[in-house]
Amino acid sequence: MIDVVAMQMTDCTMISTGHDLIGTTIHRVAQLIQQRIDSEIGDSGLTRLSWMAAAHVAEAAGLTIGELAARLEVGSATASQLVDRMVRGGWVERSPSPGDRRSQIVTTTEKANSVLRDLEPRQSLLEEEILQDLSLEERQILLALLERIRARLSR
Repeated sequence: MIDVVAMQMTDCTMISTGHDLIGTTIHRVAQLIQQRIDSEIGDSGLTRLSWMAAAHVAEAAGLTIGELAARLEVGSATASQLVDRMVRGGWVERSPSPGDRRSQIVTTTEKANSVLRDLEPRQSLLEEEILQDLSLEERQILLALLERIRARLSR
């Protein structure tokens, strides 16, 4: 009965007293990392999602909105709305794709490139701060395990 009540009281059906690892620990760690990132980049003018989007666009010249959606693992409509906001904010520019008139190519502006350069060392410091209690071997194991879980869930 307690498990049923716990499951009804949360948005995540995995949360129950028998599923602490998945239901609470991973979720809570992700929340804390997201909060730390939000706190660290708040003064940049970018959100966590727009930062990831700008980084993907800067990394892959000629990225289409559909390709960006796939990299961010969001729907095309969400990616399109994000790009709209980023265009209004001066972070990216969009242009028609020369090879497909239905697609648009997204490129970063100098404003975005400048902020990304400024955030790069902060990202490294933040990652180091978050993982400071793990040895290099433990970090590699953690990453490998998380990648296996992600790959399995992505199938």
